[in-house]
Amino acid sequence: MDDNQIVEALAPLGRTGLQDIPHDGDWLSPPYRNDNAGRAILLNDGDFEFVVVDRDSGAVWCVCEDDETLMASSLEQLVSITRLWGSIDRDAIGPEDDEEFERVARSFESQLKKLDPPAAKRSEFWSLYIEELSTGG
Repeated sequence: MDDNQIVEALAPLGRTGLQDIPHDGDWLSPPYRNDNAGRAILLNDGDFEFVVVDRDSGAVWCVCEDDETLMASSLEQLVSITRLWGSIDRDAIGPEDDEEFERVARSFESQLKKLDPPAAKRSEFWSLYIEELSTGG
């Protein structure tokens, strides 16, 4: 997957839509540098966290030092997941309303399992993020 294919796959989100992905940092523009594993670095938090895309498989990973969690099995699925999260995030009251947040989180997780089962696993990015939100982390 070259830089043009990456840009084309993310184009439906636009720069504004990328902001719906709950990750601090700067979304980069091509030419994308590669990490040590040859993955294109899409986001850099300026410290030690990155969002990368595997140029061979298209899988999107959140990398924090030596820990990696799957965000999406492909860039196309990342677009779908991001749109889903963005619409839910805008409609939800937030973690301060535990009952409402629990309902929204369950709805998102249920839909994520249909969109991208590998990214919906308990040890992956979205599950860990929702857990962090629900515990106030």
